[in-house]
Amino acid sequence: MSNLIPMAIVSEAFLLLSFFILYLSIGKSRKNIFLAALVIIGGGPLLYFVIDDMNSNYADANIGLGLAFMFTWVYSVVTFIIAIILLLVKMKRDHDSSKEP
Repeated sequence: MSNLIPMAIVSEAFLLLSFFILYLSIGKSRKNIFLAALVIIGGGPLLYFVIDDMNSNYADANIGLGLAFMFTWVYSVVTFIIAIILLLVKMKRDHDSSKEP
């Protein structure tokens, strides 16, 4: 219980990092509003269940909290992989376009 808050902060920070890399790979466009909505969808359940667990001291295991952590971690990893792939494609495209006369 004592490490719940730091673990939630680290999970949310990884989520924000993956979306920041995705933002860098996409660039400035109208898709930024869509990205903000995706961050809220990814981080909302974890924040809700952490606050709920802090307010209601459950005697047994909180399955919803565990599922919220797993959802956030999987969501972050998938977003991170997509962001890295898009960033590499963008860097390759920029590198190839600078070589052409």
